[in-house]
Amino acid sequence: MLNLFALTNDPAKRIVKFSLSKSVQSDLTSYIKKQEEAFDDAEQEIEFDGKYKPDFGEVLHINNFDDIDDLKSAIENPLGVDEAEPSEEFFNQIKALFTGYSNPAGHIKILLQNFDRRKIISTNGLSIFHSANVYKKIEGIGLTVDYKLAATLEEGHLKFFSFHAARQIFDLSQYYKVATDDDVKDFAALNNIKAVSTDNLLELSDSWVRRKISLIQQSGILQNVPINEMKAVAIEFNIPLNTTTVGVIEVILLPDNKSDLKKLLRFLDEDYYKSPLSKTNFITNSKRVADDKSQ
Repeated sequence: MLNLFALTNDPAKRIVKFSLSKSVQSDLTSYIKKQEEAFDDAEQEIEFDGKYKPDFGEVLHINNFDDIDDLKSAIENPLGVDEAEPSEEFFNQIKALFTGYSNPAGHIKILLQNFDRRKIISTNGLSIFHSANVYKKIEGIGLTVDYKLAATLEEGHLKFFSFHAARQIFDLSQYYKVATDDDVKDFAALNNIKAVSTDNLLELSDSWVRRKISLIQQSGILQNVPINEMKAVAIEFNIPLNTTTVGVIEVILLPDNKSDLKKLLRFLDEDYYKSPLSKTNFITNSKRVADDKSQ
């Protein structure tokens, strides 16, 4: 039967294990194996380049992926893994759940799910569940195991459907290509973006800017998040997000200086977040406090 592990942001406890009862472990095994079957239904694998979005029946892949966190060892030797700390503070450090097994070829196959604090069953307040025609109180902290896999990893072969979801688990920065001049022009030509000058944007586009543009394009955030929601969050983080009207449509006005442009692109790439514990704003690549001088 499958064991359940978590990959965390805690350097001291990067990988932890959940102690499961036999019945829960049995249910988990059936649940995850069905997800694996659905994940493996994709007929065609497309090499990831940071630009292509898979269609139905396609899955992205990266060969020779470096399992830097050594998830494989946890699957091979679960008894050597520390137990997960049953506290909301620690659960907030979890960024992925994973399990796995040795397949008939003798390879360890790792099955991964995204995790965020919305999946935590908190001890704050009163949590109840329905059982035997009544609602009962949940004693202690808990979590919800998602209904789908985000990625699989086997012998350095990483597969995933959503770059954005996989990126929440792994650092994929070395595997995607920076935006070309044509990509930058395409970005400036989006319906909800307006550049003061495309030539000026190209001049400001160093390798950092081009990487961010490529990531933002891949994530689809500009197409999926309404501008009014972006503006509200930008105000909270003091990000220079200005808009203008083109016809009857409100669009984001790209800054014409590199400092503000980088702040905006970092924001659109979701590098900012608020700590659920301290309510402090952070920049995720450094975990330093975010202020109006951050770039």
